[in-house]
Amino acid sequence: MDVSKKLEIRLIPQQADFVTSTKRFPHFIGGIGTGKTYCLLLKCVRFAQMYPGAVCMIVRKTFTDLHDSTLADFTKYFGLTTDQHKEVKFENGSRIMFRHGSELEVLKNINLDFCGVEQSEEFEDDKQFNFLRDRMRGKAGPYQQIALISNANGRNWCWRMWVNNPSSDDFHLITATTFDNAINLPQKFIDDQKAREKDSPRHFARMVMNSFDEELSDDNVFHSRDLIRSVGLGFVLPKFCQFAAGLDVGRYGADSTCLTILALVGIRKWKMVFQEEKFGAGAPEVVGWVKDMWKQFPFDTIGVDDIGVGGGVCDYLGDSNSFTTYGFIANEKPNGESAYPNKKAEGIFKLEEYISKDWLEILPDVKLQEEFMTVRFYYRGESKKYIVSKEEMRSKGIKSPNKVDSTVLALYYADEDRVFEVDDIIVPGVTPSRKKFQDYAVSDLNY
Repeated sequence: MDVSKKLEIRLIPQQADFVTSTKRFPHFIGGIGTGKTYCLLLKCVRFAQMYPGAVCMIVRKTFTDLHDSTLADFTKYFGLTTDQHKEVKFENGSRIMFRHGSELEVLKNINLDFCGVEQSEEFEDDKQFNFLRDRMRGKAGPYQQIALISNANGRNWCWRMWVNNPSSDDFHLITATTFDNAINLPQKFIDDQKAREKDSPRHFARMVMNSFDEELSDDNVFHSRDLIRSVGLGFVLPKFCQFAAGLDVGRYGADSTCLTILALVGIRKWKMVFQEEKFGAGAPEVVGWVKDMWKQFPFDTIGVDDIGVGGGVCDYLGDSNSFTTYGFIANEKPNGESAYPNKKAEGIFKLEEYISKDWLEILPDVKLQEEFMTVRFYYRGESKKYIVSKEEMRSKGIKSPNKVDSTVLALYYADEDRVFEVDDIIVPGVTPSRKKFQDYAVSDLNY
């Protein structure tokens, strides 16, 4: 493959130090926007070009991140595409392989000249790094190298081996904050990162200022002041309105199944009218319960956790002609363009938006508010927001936030688009300039 196109790039000192390092284990640990991925890929391509016959590899922990992020960046930056084996071959005989963490064990008989590890903090320990060290036996160039990039993540294995106690001069550490690369970043991005010092202080310390004092877990999604205000909104329930439901099905012995029902009381205004938990209920009992509640609150849509036990409940409810059932898989990618990595994060932050903007009134339930305050997020990679999983919460003794999750499911699939337009109709109590009215009545007027 011909890669003779000349690249003209501007590197800050830390980037140049990493790209040109010939140490055996250079590691660039930096804040978001410091160009770590670009520098790693550039370093790899440069090595392949300089030393004919070089066997190079780029590693990322998961296949999804490798495919959607690393390979996409590689094509964007260098205009090169991989073959069906996730490899790029050069005219000088060099090649670059792209592999994810679970593929490494099959590489026991390969000798590498260069290996790049992207987002090395995603690996829980140094097992994969040490495995790769044993593969660095290539002879194409004057040196062999494992180059790593990562975000700071507390006192993890990267900190231990490069920051705290490097075992030899081979361990070359390069660090940078986001602001060190300000010359290459949009001013609005820089301003936004500065604002995070107040609204996401732990994220700011770790992901912007490159502090090793903060770990992967980050900040609360919901704020107590917003929750208190939401309880007191006092939305009036109209005589005729649209309902949306969400069902989070319990999977463990002490875990509950929770049903939440919301009422649409205005243009993008929702009121929580029902929320209840059941413990130890089987699928038939849950299905019967949901159908009974539909008689009281005839919801049009219901979002159901479609994993494990929830899958059977979702199938049963899907047979109903009274409402539309949507199966929700938390780790699925959102439909269309989204700033979030999966539906779980997208749904949680949609709920946060509705609460913070006074679009949703929640019930005056202390336990519900406590659950809201257990939901946390963290940043992985450069800027994607992930929600701390139920399993991780459970490992720390934190109860699964089933009430919050069922609210997410109700809102995620709620139909807010059923409106019709009218012209020059004056309705008592409604401003004449308002031209859009819901398909359902949103006032208590009698006609």
